[in-house]
Amino acid sequence: MATNEQSVTLLRINKRAQVDALNSLGYDLTEGARASEFPDLVRWAAGLLDLTIAANRKSDNRKFFFTLEEWQSLSATEQDLFLLRGIRVRAWAHSFIVAPDNITNKAWGSSRNLGNAYNFASKHDVYEYYDAEDATSVIIDGYSDVTSGSVVGAPAAEAARAYKVFTQERDGLEDDTVWSLPTFAQLTLIYRFRTEIEAIITAVWSSDFKFLNQQYWSSCQWDSGSAYRLDFNIGSGYPENKTQLKCVRPVALN
Repeated sequence: MATNEQSVTLLRINKRAQVDALNSLGYDLTEGARASEFPDLVRWAAGLLDLTIAANRKSDNRKFFFTLEEWQSLSATEQDLFLLRGIRVRAWAHSFIVAPDNITNKAWGSSRNLGNAYNFASKHDVYEYYDAEDATSVIIDGYSDVTSGSVVGAPAAEAARAYKVFTQERDGLEDDTVWSLPTFAQLTLIYRFRTEIEAIITAVWSSDFKFLNQQYWSSCQWDSGSAYRLDFNIGSGYPENKTQLKCVRPVALN
């Protein structure tokens, strides 16, 4: 029969093995992580964990996340204490917020190489890249003071970064979110769970805020002259000429 000390040692070894296994899925856990959360982390790594409504409290700008049921259980007075920011998607071990608005008719940019680190010549690589904030900053910096024909700068990335859900002037609170042009991997997740996301959008905002059956730019460049886009009408993703006009749906890292 194992002594208490041996039992504790076995529990520690088992937990360490579980932490290592979860970290191999993309997490960054320590042995101090709570074991009670491991089942949710496994579910999160294997698919959709949840979709929640992101909201900021007007009084102190504190960030809150509500399930649809929790939000609908609040009274109108309680809901009025918050400003809605978007929908948080937690799926495949990643977490990000999708803005409630579409931006249309934006070119990606003109022909310009942003460096090999941002050229996704392999679709396998593009499905694994989620750092929209970094990619958007690189695009904006790389296209600063660049004009080619009718395309000035990086319209899609600039529109995403300048986007604000609410403002001090209009709503009494300034949106401090760092919005970005989504990566192709993020667009793929959004499209995969589009039905579930749009159900919340319709219930909380209105059907006017649903995704358009059009092509959306990603922040992932294929080469100097083309970048990835995802067609929300049929779900196909291809590199396309950067000067084409397409839609933007900003996202923010959580």
